[in-house]
Amino acid sequence: MRVFLSYSHQDQKYADLLTKHLSEAGHDVWQDKLNLKLGDNLIEKVNQGIKEAQALIVIVSESSLRSKWVMHEFSALALGDLSSESRKVIPVLIDSTSVPSYLSKYLYIDLTKGLEQGIQSLISSLSEENVIPQRRAPSASENEQAIENLSQAHHDGSLTLVCGAGVSVGAGIPAWNDLLLGLLEKMMASISNNENLSLKISDANEFQQRYGSSALIIGKYLKSNLGKDFSSELRDALYQENPNTSDIIEAIVELSCPQRDGKPLDSLITFNFDNLIEEALDKSRVKYKAIYAEGMRSKSSELPLFHVHGYLPRNGRIPRDRDIVFSEDAYHSQFIDPFSWSNLIQLNKLSHNTCLFVGLSLTDPNLRRLLDVANRKNPNKSINHFIIKKTLSPKNGKDRVDDLAEFLEEQDANELGLNVIWVNEFKEIAPVIKSISST
Repeated sequence: MRVFLSYSHQDQKYADLLTKHLSEAGHDVWQDKLNLKLGDNLIEKVNQGIKEAQALIVIVSESSLRSKWVMHEFSALALGDLSSESRKVIPVLIDSTSVPSYLSKYLYIDLTKGLEQGIQSLISSLSEENVIPQRRAPSASENEQAIENLSQAHHDGSLTLVCGAGVSVGAGIPAWNDLLLGLLEKMMASISNNENLSLKISDANEFQQRYGSSALIIGKYLKSNLGKDFSSELRDALYQENPNTSDIIEAIVELSCPQRDGKPLDSLITFNFDNLIEEALDKSRVKYKAIYAEGMRSKSSELPLFHVHGYLPRNGRIPRDRDIVFSEDAYHSQFIDPFSWSNLIQLNKLSHNTCLFVGLSLTDPNLRRLLDVANRKNPNKSINHFIIKKTLSPKNGKDRVDDLAEFLEEQDANELGLNVIWVNEFKEIAPVIKSISST
């Protein structure tokens, strides 16, 4: 059988050992130091080796996950496998590193539990038909290592929870598009009254569909035309359905409660304007401090809750100078000011803590920049942070295009320093968060 071997050169002794045993068993092994010659086009030769291989063996280690070249090979392996119905992919684990989830979806060999036994299992698996399963939906066991790492960070007091819109939507806060549409209706009603235009409320939906402006540009229209009423209109729109709480928010509160034998949660960062988490913390009598402007500080006994895009609690007066990151110009301000308090807070937590991202899609350009900066400055290039994502679940079942989309999402997250915790349903997110404090 033609076998392609992918590995980091720091794991050369394992690569040589596997090549020796596989060759003795009659397999034709593609190993770079044996198959590459001076002057060869490296990428072309590697891609050709992958394409021609009947089995793909990936040596997974701390070194391989830090290597950009090996990660390129991993990508080529995974992408190539999506177009092959029969080719085997066999990850081989040689240390305590977690196998990336797009590889752990295959049966893998763990050499740390016995070298000779592991090699024999590898040789046997290459000889058997259909022993390696196809990609499947994630199981709870595949997330165990991630949860264990998060639990240890929580126990050590170095865990930061980063919350996006998905956290609040489940509690009744409008989804982003619905929020924009509602405010667009308010803006059109205001323009119609002030300028004698015959605009109908239904025109807001038509306007958005016809001109397809980005959310940030529509945000700028809203901010400019609603003027001094913008913050109050935005708050009214946020709480119009009287949102309360959700399973995810309750799980976040549980994680925020002080531990008996460990340190408290280090901090919460939220991109949401609402105060639903604060209201839930109040009910559980968890001490916290909402921080939404430069110069604000929390006491050592308080959990800091950073609203990096601004803060609009349900009740109370809205200060005129309240800064809300809602429109294109506000994003530009955050992007060009590396020393803004919100950027410094995010970089500090990304650089010194383990962060768990919940309810985010990773499309925020400023967040992506900060993740990239923190990852580039990471001295050992390890993937320290985690994000919970839902798998694709089309009505007619997943196909290889869906597998490709999931793989590309995970690859993108990994390159930003994030491990992906996949769940099959949104209802599984809260139990994952709760398991961190119970592990």
